Amino acid sequence: MTLTLAGVRLLDLALGAQALDIMNEDEENARVVRAVSDVAAGALRLAHLALEIHGCDVGYRADARIDRALLQADAELHAQAAADDEGLPVALKQVRSATRALANAARATSTDRMLVPDQVAEGLGHLLAIYAIAKAASASSSGG
Repeated sequence: MTLTLAGVRLLDLALGAQALDIMNEDEENARVVRAVSDVAAGALRLAHLALEIHGCDVGYRADARIDRALLQADAELHAQAAADDEGLPVALKQVRSATRALANAARATSTDRMLVPDQVAEGLGHLLAIYAIAKAASASSSGG
């Protein structure tokens, strides 16, 4: 259930990520950036909770998956400077990847219980990258 709730937030996040790409310098930017970071934070919390609950149910600790998500987010943020061969804005590409990973996790809940934490960790990495992108946009739009 928690994983599904995280997935629902990704629709709003996709819209916000697209808006981040087309923003100009005005007061509305702060609202868009705030909305994107808030939705990303909410999805992060829900996906993290889903991972913790699944770990308790199945019998593993989520620490290693959280570490993996942090490393993945770092790699995604460093790779964003590279050319984007899909022509997608970076944040939108991250939303798409997070959606794919969380959908794979939800699908695996009844077939491959140990694929679930791996896919949730991947989704967490992408969500964390989106959150960091929004926070960076917030700092640049506020002059910080």
